[in-house]
Amino acid sequence: MIIDCRLRPPYKSFTNLHIYQPTVCNKTLPRMIDAWDTPSANEHSMELFIKELDEAGISKGVVMARAAANYAHAVPNEEIRDLLREYPGRFIGFGGVDLSAGIDAALKEVDSCMNYGFKAICVEPGFCDPPRKVDDPVFYPIYRRCQELGLPVVMTLSFWVGPDIEYSNPAAAQRVANDFPLLQLVIAHACYPWWPHIFGAMLACPNIWIMPDLYMIEHYAPANQMCGDAVHWLDGERILYGSAYPCCDVRQGIEEMKRFNFSERLWNKIMHENAKKLFAI
Repeated sequence: MIIDCRLRPPYKSFTNLHIYQPTVCNKTLPRMIDAWDTPSANEHSMELFIKELDEAGISKGVVMARAAANYAHAVPNEEIRDLLREYPGRFIGFGGVDLSAGIDAALKEVDSCMNYGFKAICVEPGFCDPPRKVDDPVFYPIYRRCQELGLPVVMTLSFWVGPDIEYSNPAAAQRVANDFPLLQLVIAHACYPWWPHIFGAMLACPNIWIMPDLYMIEHYAPANQMCGDAVHWLDGERILYGSAYPCCDVRQGIEEMKRFNFSERLWNKIMHENAKKLFAI
């Protein structure tokens, strides 16, 4: 069994995202060197996408809504709800929340996501208007509500998110983890390039999880082997697999992960057991 925790399928508004533009995906950063051709992304075909998931052995995939005031194209929570209804049992939905309509509206959106059956809430403070860091107090009511509901919070942190790489400094995520010790935090992109700092934060805070996705899969990405070492150091705990499709073909992602030569026990933790545990799948 494999659970891919970072998919942007060719469905409705996802195809408007910059990663689906032919001049961006696999041609500018972030990209895969020697990337496989991905027919589903090229043709915006859900039918081909499901076929590619099957070929890769991926039984479930996480699909996240995107809500950020100054991000080029949003993906509404309602579209994730619709996707889950059209493909029952195949996808796991995460909701997107930002502050563009105020904190009261954001908290109502968290409650709506819970009612949709979503398993986590995503925030991208670096894409807010103005850009913010994840430990900005304006987000604390959202974190508090998610902690009360038992919903993990996914934060996207990397050089890609925010005006500069200081916005992906894991120290900010660690402060949130300390302030909300019962809240499970998942760091998409794993604060790249702040490695090994994020691994230290994970050791200090048992409620921090990471999803290194493309920056672990891409064999030319600087320090990607460090993430493989961290899997051993952390005994495979609190690390989630994600392909970052369409930036990486789902089949290629699995093949690239095999080069780490993890034991079966560690492989199972990363590829499905950790996700099942965290998201109660």
